[in-house]
Amino acid sequence: MSCSAAPLPGVRPVTVTVLGRSLQIHSDQPETLAAAARILEDTFQAMDSQCQLRWGSVPKGLDTPSWYLLGALNLAHRVARLEQEATQHTHNLEQTLFKLLSDVPDEPSAPVPSLDEDGD
Repeated sequence: MSCSAAPLPGVRPVTVTVLGRSLQIHSDQPETLAAAARILEDTFQAMDSQCQLRWGSVPKGLDTPSWYLLGALNLAHRVARLEQEATQHTHNLEQTLFKLLSDVPDEPSAPVPSLDEDGD
């Protein structure tokens, strides 16, 4: 199955290489795609490092699709944790703002004199 629709304006082919495997993707944001590929590479390097610390090497029975799936799950877990932290920060900010606003009186206690009412 192939898609032969006309490309969107500003979209161009970009080659992404992860773990020595290349894939051509059409993107209008190649810089963002490159940053994402670096994050993915870093994730796989961290996974390799953990496996070397624990078992001395990548487990023998682990195939490439499983390794990619573990990497995707690792990244998804990180994203979910960051979203949870962001939600907690938003909640904390809302609570702080609510407290600050509740401390402000609705009516000023005394009228503030204007500059031209100083009695001169």
